[in-house]
Amino acid sequence: MSSKTPLLWTRRSALAATAVLASGVRAQGHAKPLRIVVAFAPGSGNDITARDLARYMGELLNQPVIVENKPGAGGSIGTEYVARAAPDGLTIGFGTSSQMVMNVGLYRSLPFDVERDLRSIGLVSRTNMVLAGKHDGPKTLQALIAAAKASPGKLTYGSAGTGSISHIVGEAFARAADIQLNHVPYKGNGPAMADLAGGHVDLVFDGLSTSAPMAQQGRIRLLGISGERRNPAAPQLATFSEQGLRRYEAYTWNCLMAPARTPSDAIARLNGALNQALQLPAMRDRLAQLGSESLAPSTPEQTDAFGQKERARWVPFIRSLKLDIG
Repeated sequence: MSSKTPLLWTRRSALAATAVLASGVRAQGHAKPLRIVVAFAPGSGNDITARDLARYMGELLNQPVIVENKPGAGGSIGTEYVARAAPDGLTIGFGTSSQMVMNVGLYRSLPFDVERDLRSIGLVSRTNMVLAGKHDGPKTLQALIAAAKASPGKLTYGSAGTGSISHIVGEAFARAADIQLNHVPYKGNGPAMADLAGGHVDLVFDGLSTSAPMAQQGRIRLLGISGERRNPAAPQLATFSEQGLRRYEAYTWNCLMAPARTPSDAIARLNGALNQALQLPAMRDRLAQLGSESLAPSTPEQTDAFGQKERARWVPFIRSLKLDIG
């Protein structure tokens, strides 16, 4: 999860390429609908972003675009569905770091290979995660770390479940801070945050869009956020780097993907529409509301390189945790 967007291209040339592609997008309407498969339940941040993209990409492509939710197995069910779909440019997937990175390290075997069976279209967004603490807990990150070192294993952190991103980044945080925390898995980050507000766990890693309102209501306390700079939506919240954890990061990211044998002209058409949609003010505003930032413009090749770099960093770490997932 490197903090830097892959700078393998100049912004000017990428924008020019997007403009060329987009200029032909509207003229190449398609009567059959494009399906974007989201491997998580309706209402999640991933689902919201995918539905906004579907709206704007549909207008750019002059084509109906629908979102289908196929949740289960940490995103593996929906990912397999895309990998096995007809490579006709009409079925694509909304990929997440859970699907493209975490599951590769978590599961001993998967019914697909993310590099062999899928083809990248482009990067979508990055969402930096927040460390939230219970309201009457330590007031600063430094105080939290000191308390954890004074009582190893006493402080608890909730997560969306064993192997979830909020679990993995919690383990990475404990290693970076050289502390011991007690993991408490839940069936989703929503229940974990509810228990945090109730004082039943000490910490939860969550998104800014859901944690900030709870902090404003005085139900929880925000202790730090990932990223190279502070988030405009919460400028008062210091980054982990500012507070001494310079090599620690916690974030999720998204991309669009297609079956491996999807023709190059279809991939180029979709990439052009994706990049142009992500540059629309309305789409950027929506991402900002979710605490996310656009990773556009990108090419399929840059997206491949991004995913490979993420797997090279995180898969060995995940496997070192020796989690019994299956």
